[in-house]
Amino acid sequence: MFTPFRTWCIRIIVLILCVSFLSGSIASASQTPGVTKSYYSPIVRIEMEKGFFLITTDSGILWIQVENHVKPHLKTLSLGDMIDVVVEFRPDNLPPILKTWKLARSESPCKLFDGNTCRTK
Repeated sequence: MFTPFRTWCIRIIVLILCVSFLSGSIASASQTPGVTKSYYSPIVRIEMEKGFFLITTDSGILWIQVENHVKPHLKTLSLGDMIDVVVEFRPDNLPPILKTWKLARSESPCKLFDGNTCRTK
């Protein structure tokens, strides 16, 4: 016969296992290779030479990598610019790769970037 304490312990263990499983599923789903996601955030840091910039998301910070032909366009960005990016996640925990961006609050001449070219509007 189960005592109230034993029943309570079993329920807590099952609850912990469920939460662990679900949180792992959510984290892995957000980083599934080939999945594209959009984020709207201020630019926190720019590594022009390496081809990366850092934004914040609901789940933390996110380094975004750009392809070599995009590196010169990083010079037009400033810290604090509000950017709406579309990124594609890659396998093996590599940083997501930039697909497009739109700058909302910026003095940059490259407000819209479609993956190849920049436009002011």
